[in-house]
Amino acid sequence: MNKFLTLLFLLSLSSCYKTLSIDGFDKERWVDADEGCSTYRQEIVDLIIENQDVILEGTQNEVESLLGKAKEHELYDRNQKFFHYRLTPPDTCGNYVTIEFLSIRFNAIGRANLVQVMLREPQ
Repeated sequence: MNKFLTLLFLLSLSSCYKTLSIDGFDKERWVDADEGCSTYRQEIVDLIIENQDVILEGTQNEVESLLGKAKEHELYDRNQKFFHYRLTPPDTCGNYVTIEFLSIRFNAIGRANLVQVMLREPQ
């Protein structure tokens, strides 16, 4: 019985993760800006880049708890993964020459190891 309780306790600890936070970051506005013509993501991206050490301390689950689910995921070699968060509003809001993305790379064990802004030409 003691082994069962010990195993249950260890499993419950392994499923927990800490919550990441950045002062001045509004998750609700960030998530809402994914739809519609809000420019909040473009306005706040500098704050995120300045505080990238917070993201780099986190795992994939912790980053998702901070920024929400990314609409674009990219699997790369050696089990690396990229999350791409669109910063530029959709094309229906204006004619943008380039599209900006906040890109976060995760290593094979799910730890964030790169935060950058990427540009892509519209297709």
